Amino acid sequence: MSREPESFVADTARQRLDIFLTGRLRGLSRGHIQKLIAAGSVRVDGELAEADRLLRPGQTVTVASLRPRWEDDLGGLSDWILHEDRDLLVLEKPAGLLMHPLGTSWLTSPEAALAEPQPNLAGLLLRGRPGIRCAGTPRCGIVHRLDRATSGVLLVAKTPAASEALIRSFKDRQVSKTYRAVVRGVWREKRSRVEAPVGRKPGHRKVFATPFGKQASTGFTVLGSCPSGALVEARPLTGRIHQIRVHLDLLGHPVMGDVEFDRPGPGAPVPPRLMLHAYKIEFAHPATGKPASFSARIPKDMRDFWASIRS
Repeated sequence: MSREPESFVADTARQRLDIFLTGRLRGLSRGHIQKLIAAGSVRVDGELAEADRLLRPGQTVTVASLRPRWEDDLGGLSDWILHEDRDLLVLEKPAGLLMHPLGTSWLTSPEAALAEPQPNLAGLLLRGRPGIRCAGTPRCGIVHRLDRATSGVLLVAKTPAASEALIRSFKDRQVSKTYRAVVRGVWREKRSRVEAPVGRKPGHRKVFATPFGKQASTGFTVLGSCPSGALVEARPLTGRIHQIRVHLDLLGHPVMGDVEFDRPGPGAPVPPRLMLHAYKIEFAHPATGKPASFSARIPKDMRDFWASIRS
């Protein structure tokens, strides 16, 4: 996709505008092109038009720059790289960054991630590491995910072989992950472990502890405590979605800032975001098989918040 505005001249009578552009903006689905048109990014002979506008031969269709505004705001990937080699990219994901667009259309048209209004890692990888897509690596190299509000260490495969090896390692539970979280309430025990299935009710988005869910296990260690809460280390032994947050809520210690579970009372400290950070990951390197370990320092906003409630 070009970074600059593009213009095309219609050569067929009575062709819909969205269909015309679908044949010219390679990699973008018709649905995403309709979003661009609705957002006012497309003009016909200098005027805004609807997706069903029927073109006449000779009319000029101009598409505004497809470079997302958020790309400049985020500054690309360079500030987040913890490690990079031929097969692997290890990033320190900031809180607030989506992994990829919602839905599945981006899987068949990955460039559509660049047309999304929300910052997302898939789009940044397409721009900053185009070789990953060119190598045929599925999902732009994304082999696991962190929630949008969660910060921390993240693995990206740069080749199809690395992607296959890492996905297999996650599936076989050969990847060890360690999180840090600031939780609400006074934690009484130094260590604890939760064995409780987690899942969703049919038709519902929220994940919670339920006997009808999938088996999940998480170990917890207290690193520090104060009257308002505690800093804990969480080690998920299974890889269920939201399992750390669900298990902490089950213990009566929700992660502070968790919009699903945290309900601070009057006067209780309120953090700027979800206080959950993917601190460390250990695995076998997908190319060499040798043990690899990477850590992401706890972000400043989380360190400052913990310091403020301790004092």
